[in-house]
Amino acid sequence: MSQQSIQRATQVLGLFTFEHPSWRVSDVAKTLGLAIGTAHGIISALEKATYLEQDPSTKEYHLGLKLLELGALQSATFSLNRKAATPISYLARHTSTIGRVGVLNNDVVLTTMSTDHQEWHPSSYIGPTVPAFCTGIGRAILAYLPGEQVIAHLARVKLHAYTPKTLTDPVKLRQELAATKERGYSLVYGETLIHLDTIGAPIFGPEGKVVGAVSLSGNPSQFTDGDIISLAPQLLDAAMEISTHMGYRPQPHFL
Repeated sequence: MSQQSIQRATQVLGLFTFEHPSWRVSDVAKTLGLAIGTAHGIISALEKATYLEQDPSTKEYHLGLKLLELGALQSATFSLNRKAATPISYLARHTSTIGRVGVLNNDVVLTTMSTDHQEWHPSSYIGPTVPAFCTGIGRAILAYLPGEQVIAHLARVKLHAYTPKTLTDPVKLRQELAATKERGYSLVYGETLIHLDTIGAPIFGPEGKVVGAVSLSGNPSQFTDGDIISLAPQLLDAAMEISTHMGYRPQPHFL
């Protein structure tokens, strides 16, 4: 297979998103600027390898079982997940909240692990990728990035109001990120889903750089001021434990 064929195949797979999970050959060709025959050939090859599957009734293609297999393998072997699984799962169970682990990837938060396996739960409507600016994990990561990177990020992404509570003003967002860094954790009240509140904490790597974050989410009744006083130190302890496993060594205070 030529380098061009591989590149086009990855472009086709990249079209499938949480918002657009299925595609027709003609739409793939139009979107990528390919001839119908070329698009059909690439999609047929991906279908043969079970990376894509076709719905006989609609003739549309969706992601196949091979990607589910690879995704499960990646999730199980991903270093951050392996090191975060025990602390965040225990804490989520102990506090009756939903625990998540995520990283910043291509300007969005990619959820790499979640303790929520209830399909009926409102939080299940949150996709595998979510905005960074209005989520607990996203703000916990953005708060520890260099200022110029944050400004560039907020300029690139669409600051969409997902609920009436979503903070979309870039100046106020930077102020909130500064407050997040000062207290050590993020607080997001109903900004992605109106009935879901979240607290997030950063995870650091060997050089002290933020490499991801963990969060606890639940309904507003679980995130009163009194609850936050209890949840925050527990989440920060879990995040520090994970960071230590990731190779982070905090500097002594006198330095």
